[in-house]
Amino acid sequence: MKKELTKSEHTHLWNDFRGGSRDAFSRIYDLFSGDLYRYGYNLVRNRQVVEDCLHELFLHIHEKREKLGPTDNILFYLYRALRRRLLDTVGRLNKLDSDDYLFTDAAFLVQPYERTLIESELVERQKELVVMALNELPKRQKEILYLVFMKGLTYPQAAEVMGISLKSVYNTINIALTTLRSGVRASFESKGAFLSCISLLVSFLLAIRLL
Repeated sequence: MKKELTKSEHTHLWNDFRGGSRDAFSRIYDLFSGDLYRYGYNLVRNRQVVEDCLHELFLHIHEKREKLGPTDNILFYLYRALRRRLLDTVGRLNKLDSDDYLFTDAAFLVQPYERTLIESELVERQKELVVMALNELPKRQKEILYLVFMKGLTYPQAAEVMGISLKSVYNTINIALTTLRSGVRASFESKGAFLSCISLLVSFLLAIRLL
């Protein structure tokens, strides 16, 4: 099933759902529930809480579909709603400190279809070092990089999902990328896999959708 929709396709699918189409609702669930679960589990390492909140979210949007606003990015719309629901639930349960559990041990992975871009043994080693550096970033930096560079949200959308200012998003991304470049460079030097040209590193990060 096609997963990457154009803005127009997002708009039409969402409007069909708001208009009462059961097929549209089923397709939205099939297309986005997996991404939503992974995002939720990176926020709150509690499978039951994530599953319950995800179920409640889809039940809520189905019941309130006629009152929902338009969107040309369904995943952004649902990310924002799920994040708010998860952190509210965690706060009520008093089981976790929501600020401390944001993207703890989040995994940045190169998807199988993207691995065809990585052919040589040297680049494979470089990939491993980049992923290690990514996962050592502070949780908020990882979440913003995940939303913007892995899931394609705009900076304003990421700011809205996380409930922070647009300036904070820009500043956090700049700090994260600076830290990432320094960390990767240090790892390459210590592991004997140093990239002599920073542009090659940038090209690699682009290949796995992290820049």
